[in-house]
Amino acid sequence: MSPKLDFFDEQSEQSKVKAKLVTDYFNAWSRVMRNHWRGPIGYIDLFCGPGRYKDGNKSVPMILLEKIAEDSTLSPRMLFVFNDANPENTANLKSEVEKLPYGTEMLKRIEFTNRIIDKAYPSSINIHPNIPILSFVDPWGYKGLTMELIELLIRNKGSECIFFFNYNRINMAMSSNTYFDEHLEGIFGKEHTAVLKQEMLLLSAGHREQVLLNALISTLKNRSGYYVLPFKFYCQKIARTSHFIIFVTKHSAGYKIMKEIMYSNSAKDVDGVANFSFKDSYNFGSQPEQLSIFSRPLDELCIALETNNSGKRIPVKQLCDCVMLDTTNNFVSQNVKDALRRLEKKGKVKIIGRKKKYQNGKVTMPDDATVFFANKE
Repeated sequence: MSPKLDFFDEQSEQSKVKAKLVTDYFNAWSRVMRNHWRGPIGYIDLFCGPGRYKDGNKSVPMILLEKIAEDSTLSPRMLFVFNDANPENTANLKSEVEKLPYGTEMLKRIEFTNRIIDKAYPSSINIHPNIPILSFVDPWGYKGLTMELIELLIRNKGSECIFFFNYNRINMAMSSNTYFDEHLEGIFGKEHTAVLKQEMLLLSAGHREQVLLNALISTLKNRSGYYVLPFKFYCQKIARTSHFIIFVTKHSAGYKIMKEIMYSNSAKDVDGVANFSFKDSYNFGSQPEQLSIFSRPLDELCIALETNNSGKRIPVKQLCDCVMLDTTNNFVSQNVKDALRRLEKKGKVKIIGRKKKYQNGKVTMPDDATVFFANKE
């Protein structure tokens, strides 16, 4: 049996976390859309699978549909497209939907298709311009994943995309002859692909990953100035990078929400700073993060905050948002507030406007307080 066919036999740790990233974000995104958008709201899954693994675990479509069925305000407004090239998968998913309490009614708002997602796919479909859409693109490999497709899926106001980036396969294709170039060019563009292939020939395995990931992020941003967040997964039986889940949006609010979700599902260092990756039990066990004699990210954040804001007075929330929206770091609000606690302890800042300094034994850092930075000599 091929790996592709037995993928849905048993859900892996990696697949559980991937599903959680998608479903947690959908729940947050759909609430925002429900409260700020009057018309219909869309969700597209281009590689939907059968809805349930053979071990009984639900995959993304069923988790979403069960959650939506509980929301009487959101449910009537949702429209879905579930696509899978394998008709058996969409038939199984439809059967699973029919078993839901309101499954028959929900089926009226679901379109099942069996299209092959290839280079021609984006030009063959029309998405209503007035419907915000969250899309999930989770191909087995990377055929059909193109910048044209991503741009189409996030073109509408409020639309965002989460997609699977198969680093392992794409990295190998970069070392091949021109056989895979058509698919690589769909992602990076023809000229950039040629340059990347030459550049990566000279790099060690450790450097190839960052160069390839940076190239992807740069391509996405250069097309329309998107916010991009990558989340890393390792191979199931070897501590080597397998793939990334990539989140793409044009909206700062969505970026902040997903950054918090990825943070909560990520491995973290001893200071609580995430590296935006999932460390599975097979490769990493339950080993704790080790202390280091070298400077750690939170130390560096303290230095940056003190240096960049010398003599300034800034609300806590404004400072947190500024750091979070910096796409070059992995910091979230909790990290910024931890850094401020350290700086306050050292007398580098004063916090004004909090009702009480301690709660449950911890120094408070409310959003509406104000940070006074000392003048740095």
